[in-house]
Amino acid sequence: MVTTSLPSSPRDGLELECGAATDVGKVRRLNEDSYLVTSGACVVADGMGGHQAGDVASRLTIEAVEGLLAEGLPDVSSIGSVVTRANSSVRSHAGSVDREGMGSTLVGAFVVRNADEDSIVVVNVGDSRCYAVVDDVVLQITKDHSHVQELVDAGSISQDAAATHPERNVVTRAIGIEDDVAGDFFVLPSVERMRLLLCSDGVSGELTFDEIASILTSLDDPAEAATALISSVLEGRAADNATAIVVDVRRTLTDAAGSTEAIDVTGPRPAVVAMADPDDTARYPSPAPVLADLIFEVPATEPDADQTQAEAATNSIIDDVPH
Repeated sequence: MVTTSLPSSPRDGLELECGAATDVGKVRRLNEDSYLVTSGACVVADGMGGHQAGDVASRLTIEAVEGLLAEGLPDVSSIGSVVTRANSSVRSHAGSVDREGMGSTLVGAFVVRNADEDSIVVVNVGDSRCYAVVDDVVLQITKDHSHVQELVDAGSISQDAAATHPERNVVTRAIGIEDDVAGDFFVLPSVERMRLLLCSDGVSGELTFDEIASILTSLDDPAEAATALISSVLEGRAADNATAIVVDVRRTLTDAAGSTEAIDVTGPRPAVVAMADPDDTARYPSPAPVLADLIFEVPATEPDADQTQAEAATNSIIDDVPH
């Protein structure tokens, strides 16, 4: 097991403390997960299993993020370029025979300049996940871009069935597979304390929601929590590479309300982030009070009736979210 710890790193109004752990698992010979832990971003990239050079794809994804951060703190309106850059980098290196079809997931938490304050923006492509803990309530921020998640959303299979479905590892979006890919972006609210977990599916696919929640809420040190998550994975099948980054975010609250600038993305508007129901043991939390609002634009196309209704509901809920 490889572990990394980043001591408390104060920023303008934000303080981040991070711990990370990764392990190749019991089956794979190569760890195709890559991760980044800095004071400005924490990112997990999972090279596509079964594809050529997955380790190269995940490393290129992380390097693209590092290149963006080297230019300074991103603005909320420009953070979308992280997906574009990573996708272009992987695509440009996928021409050789031994790398054809390589790809990677991406999930990250980025500190961005948002009007008069720094905000945390979560970005995801694929089935690597972000969870959050606020006031001891654990919720899943991201929603998998996967075939089984689409089946669950359509009501074709249950969430329990998704955990053992033979196509559970088939993702519907990934970095480097197509010329263009849409990322989902979530601007997290300005709360005083929040814990985030960024992980590859080697963690979320092996541990239940309750097991993840128990570790995140029982260990104060983020490095210990990350290590405990990977240790728990290794107690089971550990059939895949497993990576976990735990980030404690502490904020000095101000009167700044944050920006309402839009992030330009392609593709459909993703689902609203929902608080987890403490009594719900499902792997994906049931809808409940909204924690985070979504700030971005979609291309100017004629929305269908379902999307129009969803946006109306979102706007209604956002009005009740404190900033």
